Amino acid sequence: MNPQTIRKIDYWFGQPICFLLTLLNFSSPQKRTPKKIIFLKFIEQGATVLAYSALKRATELVGKENVYFCVFENNRPILDILDIIPQKNIISIRDKSLFSFLASTFSALLKIRGEKADTSVDMEFFSRASAIFSFLSGAKTRIGLHRFTSEYPYRGNLMTHRIQYNPYLHISEYYFSLVEASLAD
Repeated sequence: MNPQTIRKIDYWFGQPICFLLTLLNFSSPQKRTPKKIIFLKFIEQGATVLAYSALKRATELVGKENVYFCVFENNRPILDILDIIPQKNIISIRDKSLFSFLASTFSALLKIRGEKADTSVDMEFFSRASAIFSFLSGAKTRIGLHRFTSEYPYRGNLMTHRIQYNPYLHISEYYFSLVEASLAD
């Protein structure tokens, strides 16, 4: 699928799904020590490079074997090069066609739920799909961007730990703060 198609799907289906899931969201932030962390960063390989310190911090917190990363298949090579997450813990979603996207997304969700990841770190800024994915992952602690009163896209109220985007903070520091938020109550 091309990026325009993905954006349209995210816009037309993402908003109502985020709204409906928000109505079903009864979880609140609680003090939990993370045991298994799943990172969600579907697109932008370059931004994944900037997340290196956050990934390193996560491996220090829970061990390398308990850190997972979900990414679109064509963006996976950068994770292989960084070599900070075990190959078997990188979960790829195929995005060649709508059918392969839906099938591999469902498969990825089942894998993550099977691994019992308790903490989800949504590294996307504008994608509603990653917020939905985070909510459906089964993680009790969900950390990600929330628009509060800013003009960013509506992503519902699906995160237990909502972080305000700060354009004056370098993206690598922002990613690191997402991991640190997993320790907050």
